[in-house]
Amino acid sequence: MVRARTPRQGWHAGRVSTPAQPQVLADTGGLLVTDDGRRVLVIDRCTGALTTFAFVLGVITLVVGGFGLVAVIASTPSRALGAVFLAVGLLFGVLTFLVVRQIRQRRNQPLNQCRPVAVIDRKLGLFTYRGGALVALDQVRFARQLQIGSSSPKLVAVTPGGTLVLKRGNPFDGGIGNVDEILTAAAHRHAQGHRN
Repeated sequence: MVRARTPRQGWHAGRVSTPAQPQVLADTGGLLVTDDGRRVLVIDRCTGALTTFAFVLGVITLVVGGFGLVAVIASTPSRALGAVFLAVGLLFGVLTFLVVRQIRQRRNQPLNQCRPVAVIDRKLGLFTYRGGALVALDQVRFARQLQIGSSSPKLVAVTPGGTLVLKRGNPFDGGIGNVDEILTAAAHRHAQGHRN
């Protein structure tokens, strides 16, 4: 006969007590923000370069493969040359597929395997950047800034010690959305709770 464990042993009324799952506050594709009640985690899935690479490979696939297909059908300039271009286009298509699959794997990675780029600790009132820099939460401001050579802004944390880049926006990777506002609201809630 199996007896239910006492709450001190980790069971309650015959059920296993499990920690609450983090709530997803924002998910733009390449950037994820979660909240477990005490901490807000900013996770960069590191897919920005991969999505740009996938886009370039996709364009090459369409151009080279399309030219090869037209050349094979129309025999202009020759079917043999068209077949070569078509084969190269198919090769680029396979590479595109492999890169897209890698992007999906990173986006579907379990949260406990993701390493945060920044952490807002509400209980301690601290902001941590890449596991190193510690700043009092009331001295941090979250903002978006323009990037040279990109149409997407970057997400930054402005601190007394300088500006820390949390995520470089990428139009192929979902950008940064309104994550600056979400992080500002999380820090503001801490400040209100601290005053109360």
